[in-house]
Amino acid sequence: MSDVTFNGGLIGANVGNQQFTMRGLTFNNCVTAISHFWSWGWTYIGLSINNCGTGIDISAGGAGSQQVGSIIVIDSKITNTGTGFKTAYDSTSVTGYTNGSMILENVVLSGVTTGIQGPHGTLLAGGSTTISGWGQGHQYTPNGPQAFQGPITPNSRPAALLSGSNYYQKSKPQFEALSTSQILSVRSAGATGNGNTDDTKAVQTALNNAAAAGQLCFFDAGTYKVTSTIVIPPGSKIAGEAYSAIMSSGSFFNDINNPKPVVQVGATSGATGSVQWTDMMVATQGIQAGATLIEWNLAASSGSGMWDVHTRIGGFTGSNLQTSQCPTSSTNCLAAYMSMHVTKAASGVYLENVWLWTADHDMDSSSLAQINIFTGRGLYVESTAGTIWL
Repeated sequence: MSDVTFNGGLIGANVGNQQFTMRGLTFNNCVTAISHFWSWGWTYIGLSINNCGTGIDISAGGAGSQQVGSIIVIDSKITNTGTGFKTAYDSTSVTGYTNGSMILENVVLSGVTTGIQGPHGTLLAGGSTTISGWGQGHQYTPNGPQAFQGPITPNSRPAALLSGSNYYQKSKPQFEALSTSQILSVRSAGATGNGNTDDTKAVQTALNNAAAAGQLCFFDAGTYKVTSTIVIPPGSKIAGEAYSAIMSSGSFFNDINNPKPVVQVGATSGATGSVQWTDMMVATQGIQAGATLIEWNLAASSGSGMWDVHTRIGGFTGSNLQTSQCPTSSTNCLAAYMSMHVTKAASGVYLENVWLWTADHDMDSSSLAQINIFTGRGLYVESTAGTIWL
């Protein structure tokens, strides 16, 4: 979740889930800006909490039964707020569990009465100050675990990754200023998106034509089956509709000793230029032992990247990698070689909300049945050329 503003309310955002990353959230005039009722791992970056009673409350369950696993808060501001953080963590009573872990790095307080409120009183004073590094949980220095609670040394920050003192951030392009004449639909090039027809030639034609004309290439909702590599030219702007999918199929992607990219961003490693790609998925159909779903070759300045683009390998209708083909007893469903490869000369790669997922269950079965499919590799960052933001 990114770039959302919450105005007013008893609780701005009441959240509980397994793992999330949230960026650029603003809370104004809430009694409690963020209330966690459970989590495994949660990362916040770029929060702005203003004129609230409490900033972030992770005290659910109390000291004896904390429901929040961990949170991380980076490059954020809390202004004119009573309590910055509220926690139930008690380092003196912690034994084996890590519930209530929290790491704060570069959090700027201004007009905050209490920085961090613990179960037995103030853990960190408020005022107008910057929390450069503070944490609680388990530490290994170098052995452990040992329970800790207090100031920590923040991570070093390579200057190339920063904008000012904060990590560089880039909001997802919405392309809202474009006129209809500046948008090219892949359907206009003959693509069907029906998941059955071979759309390779039509998709490639649409991408080439859109890039040459400076247009946005729009993938209407659907699944676009391709039987050879799709190349995204430098300068491309691409957006999907409700997670349009490019799905590889056939023998071209099935040689485990000669892997081939399904989607190649820039034809060669070190090709220069920018690409902005949003709201799509890349998938495989059936056995694709040599498929690298995304190969990123571009050397770009900041502003090039993927937002809400995911790899989804198996577990959906039409993937031929569902319960009937890949039961838990199967060891034959070699669904992909690699999810994503950032090559040696690539740089300036910005990835936000990119989920590289090999299905462990069949999402389109009524019981969400477990399946057994295999991807040899996840994200391989080979680049030594420059900056990458994940």
